[in-house]
Amino acid sequence: MAADTNQNAASPVRLSDRLGAAAGMVTPGYRLCDVGCDHAHIPIALLRAGIIPRALGMDVIPGPLAKARENLELYGEDRVRLRMSDGLDAYRPGEADSLMITGMGGKIIRDILLREPDKTLDFQEMILQPQSDQWLVRKALRSLGARIDKETLILEDGKYYPVIHAVNPGHGREELPAPRPVWGPETSPEAGLEAEDRFGPCLLAGKDPLLHRFLIWQRGIHERILLSIDQSGDSSRHTERRVMIEEIKNLIDTALTIF
Repeated sequence: MAADTNQNAASPVRLSDRLGAAAGMVTPGYRLCDVGCDHAHIPIALLRAGIIPRALGMDVIPGPLAKARENLELYGEDRVRLRMSDGLDAYRPGEADSLMITGMGGKIIRDILLREPDKTLDFQEMILQPQSDQWLVRKALRSLGARIDKETLILEDGKYYPVIHAVNPGHGREELPAPRPVWGPETSPEAGLEAEDRFGPCLLAGKDPLLHRFLIWQRGIHERILLSIDQSGDSSRHTERRVMIEEIKNLIDTALTIF
């Protein structure tokens, strides 16, 4: 067993493209708090690469924490503290510099960020990877006064995953530039902000080619849904859904004006 541990201690931790993109946004030298740490792959990978000095891994489910503990033993890693926690409930301010939340829905991430804002704002930076409803996360960040300064979009196993990096006020980084798209005169400030929340201000500002591909794909989907509603023969039953689909399609069209 000792030989196996030594061998694993010398081998790299392989991260998926999605998790690798999130790990790549952690500032070197920062202490990491990984909420929903699952199997502790990200903390182990960052420690072994010399990016972070130590980490705190938290999860609300005992099973993933037990697996994380196994992985830490497997890799001979003792610089990660594991803790049972619902979101940031068990976090104590001052324990970490970077907050990492990956693999959760946007509603859950939003709720974690807003439940105890003093704890959320304790971190210098946040790396967030919502699986859905990412606009809820971006709106929550804005309400907290945090600034999104980096984003990337990952296509993995046929799904698109945004990875968001944000900095909190009061830590000396809020004056750094944060990319924002330049909207044309035909786009109102309200429509522009709504499109940024849904698709990402940095992705739009950088005219991200993968985002462009995603937008074209989504526009086709929403056009087909609208056509199906119109051909259903009972449009009154679908009025509310049609309005919602049209609103999303309009946001897609707004975003496409950037490209």
